[in-house]
Amino acid sequence: MLPVLLLCGSSWLASLSFTGGSARVNVERARVLRKAEYSTVAVPGATGRLGRFVVEELLKDPKLKILAMTRNTSRAEEFLPVDERIQVLPWTPEDEATAMSAFSDADVAIWCAEGRQGLTAMSKAFASRPSRSSGSPRVVMCSSAAVTRPTWSEKQKSQFSGAADIPIVRLNPGGLLDEKRNTEEVLRKSGASYTVARPTGLKDEWPSGRPVLSQGDVAVGRTSRQDLASFLVRLLDEPLSTGKTFELLTVPGYPKPRSYDQALERLRPDSVGPVSAALARVRSWFGGQDEKAATYGVLQQLLPGEEQDSAGLAMGQTYEQYDKKEEGRLGPRGSERVPATFGS
Repeated sequence: MLPVLLLCGSSWLASLSFTGGSARVNVERARVLRKAEYSTVAVPGATGRLGRFVVEELLKDPKLKILAMTRNTSRAEEFLPVDERIQVLPWTPEDEATAMSAFSDADVAIWCAEGRQGLTAMSKAFASRPSRSSGSPRVVMCSSAAVTRPTWSEKQKSQFSGAADIPIVRLNPGGLLDEKRNTEEVLRKSGASYTVARPTGLKDEWPSGRPVLSQGDVAVGRTSRQDLASFLVRLLDEPLSTGKTFELLTVPGYPKPRSYDQALERLRPDSVGPVSAALARVRSWFGGQDEKAATYGVLQQLLPGEEQDSAGLAMGQTYEQYDKKEEGRLGPRGSERVPATFGS
């Protein structure tokens, strides 16, 4: 049995370095087919700071219709462009039946909202839908990096202090990260075809750049909302993203890749079967490096600022302020004036 496992393991290890030609063909075919797979996109949270960019990105495709779902329709008049392809829908997640019916005309959805109730309704609405012929997801969820870090052991927190000791994790106001983590799990268990993207700190004025993907929840940095919106829309057409959860940040000055196939193909799916587990054990026999530690080492080099000390930040303090020894808007580290609520 061992020689067989070793042979399989060797083949699998080799596959980590090379993208199969058949996979490339299948992905290209999926992109050709996707325009026939959906014409209407639901965007819960469409009037939020991210949702507005997502709507604008979707409007670049003249064939798409958009269901802009919001609690407050007056915000749509204020923040969304005037376009006959946008249908503004008042959305009350607390009423599950009504919330589910709002998705009846949608083929796919991009989740830009907050709250477990709304996502539960959306997940149920799409759980009964058949898989798309291309294998691409029906639901793209925007969550947040750092959601697992409150659950880390003390050893993990010490080993990855630059990821675990940042303000949002250290303070976790109102259990925000726990709620997001639990909301992700609702989608995974629903049966709907999905992708979960976890961006690092969102910033409107962060220069445009290349999305960098990783797993292990050790990513720290910034993400341009405009770049994130573009990437979330792109995920609707990425079959290699289906059933996966990953973190991302954007690196200014780097051009966006023509294809995300290579980056997405390397990511592990959320659920792995016994064969994948066996191959993982084989890999460990070869003395493979700690993947999380390797990812952590790379991502720490991409931190903004000159000091690159994410654990030294106070909540509300920018990396540039930290470099200049300037206090952030919420006070010094350890004595931050934490807001009672956070805007979308």
